[in-house]
Amino acid sequence: MKRSWTAIVLTCQNIDSAHAYQDELTLRQRKGLIPADTLLLTVEDPKAHVGSGGATLNALLIVAEHLSARSHFTVVNSDVLSDADVLIMHMGRDFPYNPCGKAFTTLPATLTADTAVGYDGLFCNLDSLLDTMTRKISPGSPPGVWVCSTDMLLTVPNILEVDWTDFDGVCAITVAADVTYARNHGVYKVNTEGTVEDIVYKPSNVGMQELVTAEGTVHLVAGVVFLSSSAAERLLTVHVTPPLDACTYLGLDSGAEPIKLSLFFDILLCMATLVTEEAFVSGDRSGQYGGTPRPRNEREVMTMRNARALLWKTLRGINVKAVCIPNGRHDYMTENASVHLQHLVKCPLQTDPICNLTWAPITHSAIQDGCTVEDGSVAVNSVLEGGVCVSSGSAVSHCDLKVSCWLVLFLCSSVENVNMFLWFPFRSMVSTLYCGPICIPEGCYLHALGEEVSQILRAAELVPHTVLQCFHVKLFGTNTATVYTVFGTKDGLQATAGEDNTFCNESWDVFFQRTGILHGDLWGPHMPADECCLMNAKLFPVFHPTEPVGIAEVLWLLHNSKGVSLLERWRGSWRVSLQEVLSCVDHSAEFKWRRDLFYSVGQHHVRKVLLSGKGGCLLPFFKSAAVEGYHRQVLGTLDQVALEACPQVVTSTATPGVTARTLACIADVLGSLVGGQWGLRSGPAANKKWQPAYQLLEAGEYAAGVQALALEREFWLDSSRPDLLIRAARHYEGAEQILRRQIVMTAKQFIHTQQSPVPSMGQWGVAECPARIDLSGGWSDTPPITYEHGGSVTNVALLIDGKKPIGAKARRIQEPELVLVIDSNLDNSSVRLTCTELSDMETYCQPHAPGALLKACVMCADLVTLPSPTSLREQLQTRHGGGFELHTWSDIPHGSGLGTSSILAGAILAVLYKVTGREADNLSLMHGVLYVEQLLTSGGGWQDQVGGLDPAVKIGRCRPQIPVKVEVEHISVSDEVLQALNSRLVLVYTGKTRLARNLLQDVVRNWYARLPEVVANCDDLVTNAEDCAKAFREGDLGALGACMDRYWEQKKKMAPGCEPVAVRKMMTALKPHVYGQVLAGAGGGGFMCVLTRDPGGLQIVRNILQTAGVGEDVSIHTAEVDTTGITVTTLE
Repeated sequence: MKRSWTAIVLTCQNIDSAHAYQDELTLRQRKGLIPADTLLLTVEDPKAHVGSGGATLNALLIVAEHLSARSHFTVVNSDVLSDADVLIMHMGRDFPYNPCGKAFTTLPATLTADTAVGYDGLFCNLDSLLDTMTRKISPGSPPGVWVCSTDMLLTVPNILEVDWTDFDGVCAITVAADVTYARNHGVYKVNTEGTVEDIVYKPSNVGMQELVTAEGTVHLVAGVVFLSSSAAERLLTVHVTPPLDACTYLGLDSGAEPIKLSLFFDILLCMATLVTEEAFVSGDRSGQYGGTPRPRNEREVMTMRNARALLWKTLRGINVKAVCIPNGRHDYMTENASVHLQHLVKCPLQTDPICNLTWAPITHSAIQDGCTVEDGSVAVNSVLEGGVCVSSGSAVSHCDLKVSCWLVLFLCSSVENVNMFLWFPFRSMVSTLYCGPICIPEGCYLHALGEEVSQILRAAELVPHTVLQCFHVKLFGTNTATVYTVFGTKDGLQATAGEDNTFCNESWDVFFQRTGILHGDLWGPHMPADECCLMNAKLFPVFHPTEPVGIAEVLWLLHNSKGVSLLERWRGSWRVSLQEVLSCVDHSAEFKWRRDLFYSVGQHHVRKVLLSGKGGCLLPFFKSAAVEGYHRQVLGTLDQVALEACPQVVTSTATPGVTARTLACIADVLGSLVGGQWGLRSGPAANKKWQPAYQLLEAGEYAAGVQALALEREFWLDSSRPDLLIRAARHYEGAEQILRRQIVMTAKQFIHTQQSPVPSMGQWGVAECPARIDLSGGWSDTPPITYEHGGSVTNVALLIDGKKPIGAKARRIQEPELVLVIDSNLDNSSVRLTCTELSDMETYCQPHAPGALLKACVMCADLVTLPSPTSLREQLQTRHGGGFELHTWSDIPHGSGLGTSSILAGAILAVLYKVTGREADNLSLMHGVLYVEQLLTSGGGWQDQVGGLDPAVKIGRCRPQIPVKVEVEHISVSDEVLQALNSRLVLVYTGKTRLARNLLQDVVRNWYARLPEVVANCDDLVTNAEDCAKAFREGDLGALGACMDRYWEQKKKMAPGCEPVAVRKMMTALKPHVYGQVLAGAGGGGFMCVLTRDPGGLQIVRNILQTAGVGEDVSIHTAEVDTTGITVTTLE
């Protein structure tokens, strides 16, 4: 069960970051990660450092305002909280290892594919916590407010089970932690009934003993708290009362000075049962989390006493219940660089057994040949090209490092006269060719470094355990700059600068001596010595009045060499401290950098997947690009891939297959832009504006065709009309179909005919064919699946009600014309067409035109040529001495699912060959039908003609290769088994016309997208076909029925929606009495094949359906295995 949030509120320190964070939340909502009806709010604190308590109260006020407005109140009404589910997440302090904060620290993980969401993106700590709160911690809780910090990695192995019966109060979520870890955190004192008696921050050794449980652990403050709606309403009441109104924006707007409150050590502490009023109000137990407070003036002391007194009066008596996460884990994201590295390289969240994440050391990264990421290291959202080596224990995050060989001429030995990036460590060289790799030694952390610093990093020699980062900052309002920072993983950022502490992993004294930098250069004369630390040292240059500065001056801090000094340039630069850098971060620019890099990596991946011809689902990436506004870049990459993959001439080794899939991908991008809101993806694709591009593709001018498509697409894309985007997507799928048809047409080379006597004028050539029932493997025969994945189908030729239901006959006639007659034995109707001009034949490629199938067969059999300067009459007279009359018939309803049209095409070809003095074996006819269906533009696979032209039971196979070639294995079945089958096989016409018009295109679209469930299902289809063939060989009807049942489930996965309600009712009624049952063909209606357990299947099925009162409109037919297949005879 998932919690559906009424509102999600993210608190942060300033308005600039609030806008960027709001955009991030909105993107997640647009991707479906957050429900569309959830109110999203990003709230800046009234003033920096109001504490988690002040931020919670301010956020609670603002969400109450919004919910009140939604309910049409004109003032804040706390009643809106009574049925609301609110999640407040606190961003907290700046984080020195990620400019976007701890919440948006990217983890080396991806969300497991979820077709309900279907989007790609970076996975951050915020996503982990949001997923944990939504799926594991909050389900089952009553309405109220959940508050969650984002400064920790929280592992919750299983859904938290809490007895929420009649709950009213506060629930504090805890983790069982060892004493050593708890010394630096808050700890709950919990009695045997689970009530919180006290909260202690950084307990002393003596105090810790009172907090240890019988298991030897303590109840750690895990950063997650629940307030029931009544408790939240009581807390909200204080927002109008001084001095607590100063915690909200209302107080700030009224001129009040902000005060700092802790959620745990001010708000929750007053509810702890063993805390006394005097200890709480005096600040002995709160203040600086119970420690010794800094000296403050009397006014501040009195203000805080009054604030705590009001909290005590308002909240005392609310029960705080502690709930411990079984086997949970809390990992605080500290300022210790080594700990941060461990969180990336060995992320503790990986131990979560039910976490829906896929962890990988290389995540969302493009690692090109020549680059290595050693075991025990991590690369996240990065591009590494040209020779980058990441050593064990290091992490590279959001970096774009590209190495190329370049020639540099040094004309003097003075570094001051050399271009900036050549300063280190090369000197006194006349010419040097730099082609070495970038070596990132062990224990390093590189963040957000761009391509422009790659050459400098190659020339420099990084030392182990280095932190090297780039920040995008805002200076003086709107001015932006990039600032590079460096320090060591062993440095204490807040540690007082002195001989016992370090910078770049060496003592400050050694650093000063090595560089010549003075203490006053970093802190100035007025900074107290005990406050001087790495965090506030002005180390990092931003700009110089006369010379450019950048990463070179920062690397100079890392390792200076004798004779090489940038001291004067460094000293003359305007510099900032790490603390100042973090306070000036341009969060929007940082998120944009990440996204730009993410889509750059994604485009590398798109190229690799498509050009390799291998699998890989790209649809989530395309959908994300559409949501985040990167669709034009992705479309440009797809255009390039389509052009690169275009063959000059189609051969067995050079086909437009990759180009075809790429065009389908472009259609997916266009379809993603409208989010499924503007009509069906499948539809007509014959708009005249696209015809020039289509004509180029039909003529084999693929590159020109791809370019013409892209040019036309721009007109439809610029309009921004969703309906035009959908129509453009349909036309790209139309272009893909052209290429797919050309690939399948390679099957024509397997059509072989032999000369035979030409029948006399007027003598009929007659072909009669059984129907076919597919018992396993269907859809795997469908192009492009069949030639990209490979297919196997087991099916059976059937007599229906004792006869072959499909047939065709042809004869030569004196008049040089084509007479086409389509008979229907079902309603005794007949359609007669006479073709006397070539123009009469032009509709052979329009599947719904009258006589289109017959005309396509005439074209395949080479009776006439189109286009041609020679008229139809002249061609017929010259080649054949007259014309032809062709009749077709079928006793099977339209949309039966029994393969009628394909089998009929085989019959037509057979009689056309017969009356023109040719003969073709069944395998040639099967490939001929493939070719006919491409001429017809209806697509389709090969299993229908295999089932209806060859006799009895067989398995057809097609290897994943081009040209498309079908092979058939006849399965030997004993007479006893055939008799058993004939007495148990029943065909039920469901009375539902098969509504499969767009099923084929949906299946093809999903295959091209390589949806994981579709790829896996194709594997299963082929396996099941082989199992079905085995069941036939062994005469095992039970196993055969099991294959039929599996096949039906596989069909439903392949084409969701293909099971009408009426069919489901019939199958449910029949299930206890049958070995197996399956709808024929694509499903959706038509015939259902049933294999009963007992002989006499016809009567058994009729009785069951009548008794169950289902299937009033059905008709039931006998089905016998046909043992002769297609028969071709001549008649006078």
